[in-house]
Amino acid sequence: MGWAGAAGIAMMRVMRETPDSRTGTAPPRVRQSAEDDRTRVHRAGSRQAAALLLAAAIFVLDSFSQLSSAVATLYLLVLLVASGSSGARLLCWSIGCAGLTLAGMLIAHGIAPPIDTIVRMLVSLATNAATTGLLLHRQAMDRRVAHQERRYATMMDSLAVAIWELDFRPVTAAIAGLRAEGVVDLAGYLRANPDFVAATQRRVRITDVNQTALTLMGVPNKQAFFRKLVDFLPDADASFAACILAIDEQRPMFQAESRLVAADGTSIDVIVAFSFAPGTSLDRVPGSILDIRQHKRLQATVERTRIELERVQRTVAIGAMSASIAHEINQPIAAIQSYADSARRWLAHPEPDLGEVRRSLAGLDLAVTATRDVMHRVRNLVGGSRAEIAPLLLETLVSDTVAIAARDLTAHGATIRFTKTGTAPIRGDSILLKHLLLNLITNALQAMEAAGTCDPQIEVAMRALPGCAQLEVRDSGPGLATSAADTPFETFYTTKPGGMGLGLTICRSIIDLHEGRIDIANHPEGGAMVSIALPLATDTPCISAAP
Repeated sequence: MGWAGAAGIAMMRVMRETPDSRTGTAPPRVRQSAEDDRTRVHRAGSRQAAALLLAAAIFVLDSFSQLSSAVATLYLLVLLVASGSSGARLLCWSIGCAGLTLAGMLIAHGIAPPIDTIVRMLVSLATNAATTGLLLHRQAMDRRVAHQERRYATMMDSLAVAIWELDFRPVTAAIAGLRAEGVVDLAGYLRANPDFVAATQRRVRITDVNQTALTLMGVPNKQAFFRKLVDFLPDADASFAACILAIDEQRPMFQAESRLVAADGTSIDVIVAFSFAPGTSLDRVPGSILDIRQHKRLQATVERTRIELERVQRTVAIGAMSASIAHEINQPIAAIQSYADSARRWLAHPEPDLGEVRRSLAGLDLAVTATRDVMHRVRNLVGGSRAEIAPLLLETLVSDTVAIAARDLTAHGATIRFTKTGTAPIRGDSILLKHLLLNLITNALQAMEAAGTCDPQIEVAMRALPGCAQLEVRDSGPGLATSAADTPFETFYTTKPGGMGLGLTICRSIIDLHEGRIDIANHPEGGAMVSIALPLATDTPCISAAP
């Protein structure tokens, strides 16, 4: 193979093993120790001395031996040994070796050497030049790599997220051992053998960390950082078993919530995420550690706020129930008062009309019964109990309710008219629907009285449509105010002085119980109109007419 071939092989081997061209040591990922710097300087000086001795030995061998081979080619070994020097110094070494090659030829062969000697000298010089060029190129590449490493290290240290690098190769070895033993259900095995999980966890090494990780764990520097993952994970940590499964299933990413223990013993809630790039070794797996203690504190605060809000909501619900009872019972109590006053007036006549008295007392009895029913229904409505649903004819229920309301309307100088089209068999709670209609009639009367309407009129119309019954209650008052157009059914919203704002809210709750729909709007010809659609007691879909 000859000196040139052997020298080329030696050169390639040394280039693979040659230390950093600037520092004289293999480029480590982190250079921050002054002691390491002194060691590198001492090593570089030793290499320069060795190169000088090697050059002298080759010169003596080339000048004073009778070897016919291109001994001067061995000067490339001098260049390789001196490759830790700077680029300018390496050029000086190259020029010096070339001078020694020429001097050796002149000493050994004089000023008129044979042609083969000249050829060997030219081969040696060419080898010298090629080696120098390759070493300079390698130094440039080393500088770029070192720059990228510094940039990478700076970027990692400046991140707000803690970054670790871990060696997970022991995990893959442990999994391979289990598979070789015939373990098929790895998840079941890990659940049944927590000692295996703990032992595997103890074998995982931390190979590098960034500055944020040092700060998070309360460690002053990388030299003081713990070398094992188990040093930071408590014994009861369960996320590592899930990590083993992720590695076995070759998932590209693993993420879990865990808890670390800092150097001072502080417990830190974190989210850990490891990236397992497909087809790569697990000796340097990057992992991000996100501190979620602040998130946990906010979560606890939100939970406390939620509990307090539920307590407030229960208090409001109790208040709403009390207000609902007071609002709903007000109408039958007013009827009781009206019937009692009527009976008292008839009895006060010089010749009492006992028939009218009996009718007033009968109405009084009905009002008392209605009061009891209202208490029962409102309690069920607020408490979420089921309504007493039964078959009924809507037109009959509306007719009876209008007749009950007519006496009170007449006393206030108002008139009410009921019209119907068709028959509307429905399923519903008669008491709730009666109070729904009485609420709407009372609201209409109060609105017209508040506006000073000259001829207050209320029209109640019922129409049987395909699949549903439509009920409309229209008054001749001023209609809805603009501010109330979007919020008429909102709880406690009212435009009446002293009103509770529960009437229409209760009406909507009643309609919801009957799976119907209620709307309120101003009628084109004046006044407000409430439209209600209730499903008929059939399977036909409800198709309501436009108001």
